[in-house]
Amino acid sequence: MATRSNINVKVGDIYHCVYCHWDGYPEHHGPILTAHYNSQELAEKLVSHGDISILDNSCDKPEGHSFDNRVDGYTVYYGRDRGEENVSFKKKASPLNQEEFSYIWDGEKWLVMKGNERTKYPKDAIEL
Repeated sequence: MATRSNINVKVGDIYHCVYCHWDGYPEHHGPILTAHYNSQELAEKLVSHGDISILDNSCDKPEGHSFDNRVDGYTVYYGRDRGEENVSFKKKASPLNQEEFSYIWDGEKWLVMKGNERTKYPKDAIEL
C-alpha cells in the first residue's frame, strides 16, 4: 500500500511542489532527504523532474533506468522514467499539504508535517 506525500522546496518566495507515491512515511523519506538532498541545490534538483513514483538516494538517471527496469538507489519519476505527461512540479505560495505527509525544505533544513487540514505550516512542522 502506498503512503503518499508532498515534497516542497522553497525557492525564493515560492515553493516548488511535487507528489510522491510510495513510502512517504518519515522513517523512509526522512533519512533519504536529510542525507542525500541536504542543500538548496540538491533539494531543487530533486523536485526539478516533477512528480515522483519512488524516492531514493539519487535523482540522477543511470543508463537503462526506468519504471520497468529500475536501478536500485535511484529515484523513479512519473515523467522522466514512466513517460507520463502533466507531472511537472507546481509553483505555490505555500507548501502543498494534501497527502498523508508533507516534507518541506525551508532553505536550510527539512521539515515534516502530518498532511491533513488540521496542520498548518510553519506552526505544525517538525524538523527531521
